[in-house]
Amino acid sequence: MRIPAEFDLHAIEVFLLTVELGGMTQSAQHMQITQSAVSQIIARLEACVGAPLFDRSLRPLGLTIAGKMLYERGQSLLADTKRLYDDVRSGEDLPLNVVTIGMSESLAVPLTAPLIAHTNAQVRQWKIRSGISAKQHDDFLARRFDILVTGSNMLEQMPGIDHHSVVDDPFVLVFPRDWSGSIEPDEVSKTLPFIRYALDTGMGQRIERQLVRLRLHLPQRIEVDITHQQLMTVARGLGWSITSLLCLAAQSHMLPDLRIEPMVHGTFKRRVQVLARAGEFGRLPEEIAVLGRCVLRDTTFPPLIDELPWLESQIGWPSTL
Repeated sequence: MRIPAEFDLHAIEVFLLTVELGGMTQSAQHMQITQSAVSQIIARLEACVGAPLFDRSLRPLGLTIAGKMLYERGQSLLADTKRLYDDVRSGEDLPLNVVTIGMSESLAVPLTAPLIAHTNAQVRQWKIRSGISAKQHDDFLARRFDILVTGSNMLEQMPGIDHHSVVDDPFVLVFPRDWSGSIEPDEVSKTLPFIRYALDTGMGQRIERQLVRLRLHLPQRIEVDITHQQLMTVARGLGWSITSLLCLAAQSHMLPDLRIEPMVHGTFKRRVQVLARAGEFGRLPEEIAVLGRCVLRDTTFPPLIDELPWLESQIGWPSTL
């Protein structure tokens, strides 16, 4: 049988986006077309298959049996198509047109320039975004991002995603340079306020979970969501905090005003990984992970280790990439 013209890849992609973003309005905004255009594409697709794809009696929209089948198999079809497209272009030594990558602020600082230089022949146009990890995860799941470099484990159990490890980034204690008191968190907080990293960030949540495990109940007085704010507040003597080595490296100019110490109890790390949908973009995500590993090991971390040699033993280099 001949495949109807309405049953095309664009229509299937619009359908998948509508499901993943939760509605036709959101799908239209993402694709920068009208809601009416999305509605017409879905309607033609439903007429083509001869069955409704959405249960419109539900709010938000639910999927019918036909819709669930198209969604499950359409994801694989779209991934295979993108893979074929990439392979064809690769065979002719043609670069990918546009790749959108999300990175945290601390990762974007050391990785952006090397990434562009290394992939100059592979990618025609990069769109590099940094920001709060929870928002970036939403953008990745909604296909607004193609690749995600993150230290959060929020997507660890999500099926259909490839994970390429870069580094196990250790957390450390940060005090004002002239702090001479105890470095035990519960003791410090009696005198110096704890600077919390925002709980809507992956790093903030990771720190908070560790505080709970250690049964540390630190008063809520100051909360920030930018590394520069966090470390500047500490440098000015207004509090102490917990941060990661990568965050310190991104603000290394502040080191003369900070006292860095290892965690006294309950040492912990976050695994930085490159995420991409399974099978999409060929070897590019793995190459980015290898590049990130080299940049951090050879360029980013050495100046900090020279000043604080004990940091070297705190860093973890995963053997599987």
